[in-house]
Amino acid sequence: MKLAQDIQQLIEGDVAYDAETLASRSIDWSIFHIPPQLVVFPKHTADIQAVMRYVHDHQSEYPGLSVTARAAGTDMTGGPLNTGIILDTTRYMQGIHEVVLSTQFPEQYSFYGHAYNIAGYARALPGTWYRDFERATLEQGLIMPCYPGSRDMCAIGGMVANNGAGEKTLKYGQNKDFVHELSVVGPAGDTYTCAPLTYREVLEKCAQQDYEGHVYRRTYACLKEHWHLIQSKKPRTSKNAAGYLLWEVLQGTDSFEAFEQGQGFFTLAPLHVGAQGTLGVIAEIMYKLVHEQPAHDLLVIYVRDIARVPELVDRLMQHDLEMLEMYDDHTFKIGIKFFKDFLKDKGFWGAIKYSIRFLPEVWMALTQGIPKLIVLAELTGPTEADVNQKTRQLAASLGDLNMSIRTILRDPQEEKFWDFRHDSFKLLSEHSKETRASGKGTRTAPFIDDIAINPEHLPEYLPRLIPILDEYKLLYTIAGHLGNGNFHIIPLMTLDEIGEGDRLLEISDRVYALALEYGASITAEHNDGIVRTPYLEQQFGAEMVALFAEIKDIFDPHHLCNPGKKVGGTKDDFKKWIARNV
Repeated sequence: MKLAQDIQQLIEGDVAYDAETLASRSIDWSIFHIPPQLVVFPKHTADIQAVMRYVHDHQSEYPGLSVTARAAGTDMTGGPLNTGIILDTTRYMQGIHEVVLSTQFPEQYSFYGHAYNIAGYARALPGTWYRDFERATLEQGLIMPCYPGSRDMCAIGGMVANNGAGEKTLKYGQNKDFVHELSVVGPAGDTYTCAPLTYREVLEKCAQQDYEGHVYRRTYACLKEHWHLIQSKKPRTSKNAAGYLLWEVLQGTDSFEAFEQGQGFFTLAPLHVGAQGTLGVIAEIMYKLVHEQPAHDLLVIYVRDIARVPELVDRLMQHDLEMLEMYDDHTFKIGIKFFKDFLKDKGFWGAIKYSIRFLPEVWMALTQGIPKLIVLAELTGPTEADVNQKTRQLAASLGDLNMSIRTILRDPQEEKFWDFRHDSFKLLSEHSKETRASGKGTRTAPFIDDIAINPEHLPEYLPRLIPILDEYKLLYTIAGHLGNGNFHIIPLMTLDEIGEGDRLLEISDRVYALALEYGASITAEHNDGIVRTPYLEQQFGAEMVALFAEIKDIFDPHHLCNPGKKVGGTKDDFKKWIARNV
């Protein structure tokens, strides 16, 4: 294969196109299957540069050839899938360059009223597993808190590319809030650094007569010209991963006029965070870090009347929570149905202990019925005594809501709720792997899986959502981040029937239309990919989508970087690439 031979001569890493390698990079955790031509495992930034330069310089010889960066492949949207070259960073581009305690950052940050301090930073390569990254930062008593639920299986390049988030988002935000600096390789092989710059420093960048200068000149002028539109279309939910994060480029000020008078900073990093590699390939990441909080307690709240949810959330949000999670009665029922599968990896005694810990919940379900929602509120702090006091105060403040509340003060009982919350999706994912291996049966179908809606709308929204899902006779779970109104709706489906793509699109049309009635984001943390790019105009409007396309053209005029995501993806692509018997 000439393409493989040519690239192998240019790089120190590996090039592969055997059936097994191509098959494994044809899928992620989404509903799609796209066979690539080639998989490249770069050893360092110079290898990425060489691949990008080759593809850029040989467009006439290989029309339509593209490069798509991939990390661990836990994406749920088809983001790291494409027909060209897959650039897999997890074989060689792993490693933490440094973890540093530092006071260089402003004393206090705030996310929707929750204050925290930055205590240090770390630099690492994009293929680094988050579990390894966290182990290294914890040695310094530090942590990057915006990790996703797949923290044990994902890599940080994918976390950045998707603007990932998870349980601690309530207090700390998303990846965009902790990525301080990025090294990026552009579509012609040019490497540049994205970091916060003063106005004078931006002018110096704009004066450069190279690719970096071109990007700064065009992007700065474009965003300044359309700033009113950008601000008007900024999602009003506390989490969002849809579109390009244009509204995040100014930090410490909210206007270009103030920035040009010396206030705040301008940074291109947020354009790459959540961009799914469509503007360039991330080669190195600098994350800000916070101190780990060693003590934690849990409140478990059983909600039987959804109408009380806004008041519950409002009261909970008045306290300094680190997590506010939930799962619904469908998840609980799925757990009962597949309970034996929860136990299979725990060993004999571990399985017995796991089962015994859930006897109170089983008894409650038998005697009182299954609650509509099970809410998990976690408080953290430097000492157990401090956290215990805050937890008791919080529980007392909820006493008049007439809800069943369990207070768990640093107890092994706490683990079972997080185990169930995490294991429910892991179970569905494992079920999907078995389905793909056998070529038949049901599997997870994450296609409406990540809506964020402000919690005050939940009593009206949820009773309208559930009948849509039930009308299509879906077996599904709903779990997520209650404080952000971010729900993960994960159906179990068969995808090998003719016309299934049309059915999924019909469901998507209705679910997203309903969510957008309430000012929702169609994706809070899982991003757009193939599954939601066709719906970006529905959320942002035609003018804003045209602006996304202009940004894409500035950075990647020949659309060599992961085409079809964020810009240009259609519902026909959605139907074309559904993984049926794969």
